[in-house]
Amino acid sequence: MKTANFLKMMMLFLAIGITSCSTNSTDDGTSGGNGGGSNSGVTLESSKTRVYDNTLVNFTVRDANGANVSAQAVITVDGTAITGSSTILTGIGTKSVQATLGSDTSNTVSVDVINPSYTTKGLIEDYTGAGCGWCPRVSQGILDVHAASNGENVYAVAIHNPVFGPDPMTFAQRSVLENHFGINGYPSAVLNRDQEWNAASNHNMNVQQALSMLNSTAQVGLAIDSNVSGSTVNATIKVGFDLDQSGLKLVAFLLENGIVYPQTNYTNNWGGVSPITNFEHNDVLRTSFTDLFGDAIPADQQVGGTEYTATLSATSSGVNTTDWDIIAFVVDASGNVVNVQKAAVGTNKDFD
Repeated sequence: MKTANFLKMMMLFLAIGITSCSTNSTDDGTSGGNGGGSNSGVTLESSKTRVYDNTLVNFTVRDANGANVSAQAVITVDGTAITGSSTILTGIGTKSVQATLGSDTSNTVSVDVINPSYTTKGLIEDYTGAGCGWCPRVSQGILDVHAASNGENVYAVAIHNPVFGPDPMTFAQRSVLENHFGINGYPSAVLNRDQEWNAASNHNMNVQQALSMLNSTAQVGLAIDSNVSGSTVNATIKVGFDLDQSGLKLVAFLLENGIVYPQTNYTNNWGGVSPITNFEHNDVLRTSFTDLFGDAIPADQQVGGTEYTATLSATSSGVNTTDWDIIAFVVDASGNVVNVQKAAVGTNKDFD
């Protein structure tokens, strides 16, 4: 009996030992351990996952403990090793990036390299009045900008004040904008809500200063689709993002064109005549679809490669599809304009 019990106990211990060895072997080969691929514990991070062509991207390699081991790792882009942990990515397409540390290989990070999608456009906000004698200087300046190469991509908004006498184009909320931008005299004009537009003389504006708004690359674009129902304009405005953004807001105004009303004139423009009895006022700000300084775009919708859509409405007497426009623009966290779009009421203006 003792011999039989001894043999049973030996067989039991042997079975437990075999089971234990088999379990250890499976863990070492397929779990965390020191195996290759994404299970190695080596992790690759990228400072950006969507960039324009010829953009510097930084990479960080971390070991299983989270320590930065970038200096000891080899990082490859599409299979070619780079020097250090940063590189300028060139060539449109998706780049596959990996890192190796000894015999361990990291996860694969994909970085999309794209061309800019949107035309850069600029905004002139013209603080004016029908009774302002020097204001035709800015009016002429806007015409001069539009006549210049690419000047069609600079849009204007005329914000009228009756301080010089009756003005049927007066914008009721003008003082809110004037106080914010420090408008103390007329004419005054602000470029992209970022800088004052300077005069070249008593009769002309600095055209090149306005055109310089077009020199940057716009990372966002806008599209406008609208219709009219009675005195209400319904607008669907889309904001497209090439790259990730933050802190952006959307502003949209309703403008009226073709208003013929006498304009006082102290300049030598329009033949130096004053008043200009048949002066045509355009881009007159009538009302706003949004807060004057913008409605916030949700943070989670400012993602590269996506679009944000806002459905808005505004009401103004006399609105029609012949003489009225919508102007929409995006401002950054500092309130500066990053891009603009304009479309006639009742039309669909796509991204460009």
